Amino acid sequence: MMNHFRLTALLACLLAAGGCATDGPTTNGASVRTMVARQIADPQPQRAPATIDGAAAVDIVKNYHGSYANPQPQVAGSAFGH
Repeated sequence: MMNHFRLTALLACLLAAGGCATDGPTTNGASVRTMVARQIADPQPQRAPATIDGAAAVDIVKNYHGSYANPQPQVAGSAFGH
């Protein structure tokens, strides 16, 4: 009786392991790669060249530094409109 139980248990284990060892399709994972690729809005966007002349850049930096020397006062009020 014990040998019959061992043989049945061994056969069940072999069948279970055999089910895991089947070959998958050759496109295994393609659906996941397609889904991830579709989540990217534009994988290679066309970037406009940065065009700014030196005088404009100097004015921008001066304005930036001046905003710390003479900060604008904060308007009192709630951020939620109350």
